[in-house]
Order: sequence, then C-alpha cells, then structure tokens
Amino acid sequence: MQHEIRRYPVRHPLLKNYIKFFWELRIGHIHLNHNLIPQRNINLRFNLSETPQFVNLNANENLLENVYFSGLQDHFTNSHLKLTGEVHMFGVCFFPEGFYPFLKIPISEYKNKMLGAAEVGFRQASIISEQLKEASDVSARLDILEKELVMLLINGSDMADKFRQIFNALNNTGNSLPIEEFCKRNNIGMRKLERMYNKYVGVSANTFSLLNRFHNSLNRLLIKDFSKLSDLAYDHGYYDQMHFIKDFKRFAGNTPNGFIHQKNSILQIGKIG
Repeated sequence: MQHEIRRYPVRHPLLKNYIKFFWELRIGHIHLNHNLIPQRNINLRFNLSETPQFVNLNANENLLENVYFSGLQDHFTNSHLKLTGEVHMFGVCFFPEGFYPFLKIPISEYKNKMLGAAEVGFRQASIISEQLKEASDVSARLDILEKELVMLLINGSDMADKFRQIFNALNNTGNSLPIEEFCKRNNIGMRKLERMYNKYVGVSANTFSLLNRFHNSLNRLLIKDFSKLSDLAYDHGYYDQMHFIKDFKRFAGNTPNGFIHQKNSILQIGKIG
C-alpha cells in the first residue's frame, strides 16, 4: 500500500543551503514492520501522534524518542521500523552536508545509528515537538520549525561554504572521475577531504559516492524507469550487471528483483530523500 509524503518548500533564505524540504506523512492506521534502507542524507523526524515507534536493530528492539534521526549507514544493517496505529510524522530533510551546522557534532559519530534528539544534546527538540502538536495547521508548523532552526544557525553557525563547493564539484563528476584524481586536480589532500566528509556528511567520500549512485539507481528501479537491469547498471556507471547487484545488496540487503518483490522497505511506503 502506497502512502503519499507531502513535501513543503523551505521559505527562509538562511535555511535553503542546508535543508532540501520539509515533509509530512499522515496515515489513519497501519501495522508497520519495514526495513530501513541506508539514506544519503539525514531526516529529522517528529512523531506527532500518540503511537509509539520502535526500531529493531541487531535483534534489539528499542523505543524511539518522539524526535529522532538516523546517521548515514555504510551498509545494510537489517534494521526495522515497527509501529501499530495512527501515523502523523513531520520531518526535515537536510542536504547531505546540511545537518552539521545545527548541532556542531561531527556527523561520523552518528554513523550506523538511530538516535533520539535528546541523546545528542538537542534538548530543544522536545519543546519544538510539543509546539508542532499544538499548531493549527501545516503553515503554523513550518513557521515554528523554521524559526527554531534559524536560531540554531545564528548561534554559532558554521557555514561550511568551502566544503559545500568541494562536495558539489565532486558530486557533479557523476562517478566519472576517481576521487584521487579529483583531489589532484583541485589541489586537495585525500586525508583533508576524508576529514571534511566525516565531519559534514558522516561517511567517507568514496562511501558517499557509492551510496549516492545506489540511490540514483534505486529511484529508477522504484518507478520502473528501465527496460533491462543491465541497462540500468550501465547508465549509473557500474561495470556490469553483477557489479550493480553486488553494490545493491551492500545497501539494500537484497538483489534488485528481490527488493522489489519483497515490498519490505520504508521507501516503498513513501520516498523521503
């Protein structure tokens, strides 16, 4: 069963370099026990319903805070989001390098983890969550979120303009240029690049490149925008179909065909990032 995630644009100019969009998901009642597939960016999620949400990670089930997020994963972790009841989620979809300036903690510390906002010192999140619950409509919720996020930026913001330029330039090569060669051409040391990626993105430049390529191919897989799997593989820079399947299994824990037929991913309920 498909459910639509409604997206809302970022309105405040100070936030547009960091946040892709805001989103909301409402479902009257659902029983959910779905795989969490590694994302290429962080989504901060506010649970505005009374339905508790649980994450099952490495065979351990934990109750999630009402405000939570997951760091970037460098592989499939067989984690599941579990809930039964009403769903009302409001979220912030950050750009891959956009989360660090709000909390000022190296994003690599969140890697392969599902964390509550209070766990990382974002105690204002619970107050924001209560305000969002009491808000009369979407416009009021967006006003609340943008106001609070702007305050976090103003209080000691790290613009990271230089890294954003490097990140965009490397991303625009579309995997056609080895990272080592990119560093040589742009006079950037590999160690410096890795430190910057770990700080602002949460994984190495190479891992993010693989993760980004996986998601680009996954998007086309989900909408069936291909005729043959081998064509999809070649279009995204994989050596051959087997290379694509191996990479896909690293992040999805299944083959492309198995993933589609199993219908056990949160991405098949609603695409967020």
